[in-house]
Amino acid sequence: MRDPQGHLPTAPRAPSGSGAAGRLLLLGASARALAASAVLSVEARRRFPGGLLVIDYFGDTDLAADRVRSRQPSWPDVSVLSVSRDLGLPRTTSSLGRAALKERWSALAYTGGLENRPGLLRLLARRRAAGGVIGSLLGNEPQALRSVRDPHRLFAVLVAQGIPHAAVRFDGPPRDGAEYLVKKVRSAGGSGIQTPVPGEPVPPGRFLQKRLRGPIGSAAFLACNGRAVLLGVTEQLAGWEALGASGFRYAGSIAGPAGAFLSDEALGQVGLAAQRITERFGLRGLNGLDYVVQDGVPHLIEVNPRWTASMELIEERLGRNLFDLHLRSLQDEGEGLGLRSLPRETDAVAGTGRFLAKGILYATRPCTAPDPAALEALGARDRPRAGESFTPGQPVCTLIVRGDGTDDCRARLRESAAAARALLRPA
Repeated sequence: MRDPQGHLPTAPRAPSGSGAAGRLLLLGASARALAASAVLSVEARRRFPGGLLVIDYFGDTDLAADRVRSRQPSWPDVSVLSVSRDLGLPRTTSSLGRAALKERWSALAYTGGLENRPGLLRLLARRRAAGGVIGSLLGNEPQALRSVRDPHRLFAVLVAQGIPHAAVRFDGPPRDGAEYLVKKVRSAGGSGIQTPVPGEPVPPGRFLQKRLRGPIGSAAFLACNGRAVLLGVTEQLAGWEALGASGFRYAGSIAGPAGAFLSDEALGQVGLAAQRITERFGLRGLNGLDYVVQDGVPHLIEVNPRWTASMELIEERLGRNLFDLHLRSLQDEGEGLGLRSLPRETDAVAGTGRFLAKGILYATRPCTAPDPAALEALGARDRPRAGESFTPGQPVCTLIVRGDGTDDCRARLRESAAAARALLRPA
């Protein structure tokens, strides 16, 4: 998923050997939201005087170093690289790894896509250390990623702990008459989810998950010293045609008071699930989990052990910098400070303010992007460069709206999507 904003060009690439000491690398398919939090993080500025390097698929104009620097002048150096535009590489996690290996940095925070590549993260950390730079992964360690992203291990734990979840199968077509979906083990953003073909075996690298009917939700939590603190819950928008999404593809989130989405009992179940998963898999820092609410009960479907797409909404509602909390939770583990510096769960999930929503606008026909200033006027983020081309199904930008409730947010997203789509030019 990408996040759009801006009008300035990407800053010139920093020399490969410069600024390694105390330089923070942000890496992922779309790093804009994570970078926006890191740029405003007091802890990040204090710990990484060598500056900030951002590498993702898109390098949207929101990420342009001049614009980022204008928001936070105290950062000594901010560089942004798009693997496709700046490096001529395909938009893959392997390309992210190749790009990171060529740069100089001392610590790495990752977002979407990298949770499925624990081996790559281990390689990055080792290669940096071998080059004389201490490689520090600011998040879950590769072994924790490998375990919690393995559906065999995850759902075995959920069964043992009695945590409600969508049933899974690994040994062939279902025989219980229930409706199932075929999911990738290395899933991301709801892409690649299919309905099983009767009589055909489950393809390698995939598994069956029972399809549940109900709202799809997600929760963000902070893990530290074996404890989990809920930061907020959101409702997901999946496959929403108003935004050009199809199937089960992630199309955005709506954030608001937790009680608008879950009962107190259901919220307690989500918190318990986060706690048990944290204990079993040794999670740390920022994490997310997805669930389907059926008959009022949240049934877990996936764990995302990294910065998630909905966290920028939760961050804005809480009025707390989540990257600050992430870094402090990692340091607290080493200092034995527990959760004393973190928000109490009752305070965190309450939040303040009205409903806030984001929607990913997908291209429905071949088109090119307008001047990013026009999208900025709509409040869009993840703004592409003027003239950038898109084919149907590719994300164009991210729309942000406020509303008085979930229905109002959807209506405002429809209006914003229509206005943004009217700005796109035929390819």
